[in-house]
Parts: sequence; structure tokens; C-alpha cells
Amino acid sequence: MSEPTPALKLPMPLRRQKAIKAAWKPLLVQWLVPGGGYWLIGEKGRAKVFFGVWVLFCVLGALQMQFGAVAGVKGGIFVPVQGSWLPTLGALGTLGIGPLYGAFAAAFGGAGTEPVRTLTQEYGATYVMVAGLLNWLCCFDLWDRITGRWIFRLPKDEQIQKAKDLAAKAE
Repeated sequence: MSEPTPALKLPMPLRRQKAIKAAWKPLLVQWLVPGGGYWLIGEKGRAKVFFGVWVLFCVLGALQMQFGAVAGVKGGIFVPVQGSWLPTLGALGTLGIGPLYGAFAAAFGGAGTEPVRTLTQEYGATYVMVAGLLNWLCCFDLWDRITGRWIFRLPKDEQIQKAKDLAAKAE
């Protein structure tokens, strides 16, 4: 008879206070400098690619909002509006670009600006919002990677292979 294969165990993910304690610094760095959180946990390739995409989107957004202005009237970036939930929701998404959001909001949104007047400004605002939303998604992914939950998002066969790799590494 063949011997039964031993059950492979994956490490349990961190929970509650341990998860927060392990993840708060990389998450803060990720929000401050997109890609920085990945750099801190050692995923330098992912950090470089994400930072490059983030810079590209922010530069394209700024250029399109700046040069899409009609008669010098700028606008386009989402800023919170009291009593109106849709621009506020857009502002929360755009806030994902980090502290740079303040510069964008001062230059292209808020008092003294108007809503989008041209399609070029709309594209610019969309580029910046996508950069922010992408950073929020990376923050969620970073949380999963730091706490060990990312393994459970893999298909079963890849989970088994990962468990074998971890068992071989431990020996």
C-alpha cells in the first residue's frame, strides 16, 4: 500500500493587534510614497513598477488639466463638497495619491475653479483618480501580503505548491 501523504499546512494569517502592529508602517509609507510599502517588505520590483505607473498617471493628469484649461480657467480635480456625495466620493478615491493630493486640489480644484470644461481636463482628472484608486488597491494588497492572507487568494494547486515550498524551506 502507498503511504498517505501528510497534510500540508499553510501558516495562519496574522490577526487583530498583531496584524495592525505588523502592517501600519508599510501602509503609511505606501500612502505617503506609492510603492514605498512594497519596497519596505522587500518586493522591490513591484515597488518600482507601481511607482513608475503612479508617476506617469500623475504627470499625465497634471499636464492634461493644465493645458486643457479654457481661457485660463482651471478645474477638474475632485474635492469634497458638503451636501453632495458624488464629488466627495471622487475626492476620497483621488486622495489615494497621497500628500500630493493637496497640491492637485489647490491647483485644479476648490475655490476659484470651475467644473470640467473640456474633455482634456476630464481625462486629466480621471488619470489622477485612477492613480489614487490604484494606490488604495495596493494598500489592500499590501495588508494581505504583510498579514499572510495573500496565500489564500491563490488557486488550490498553487496553495499546495506554496505549502510544499515552505515545508522544504523549514527543513
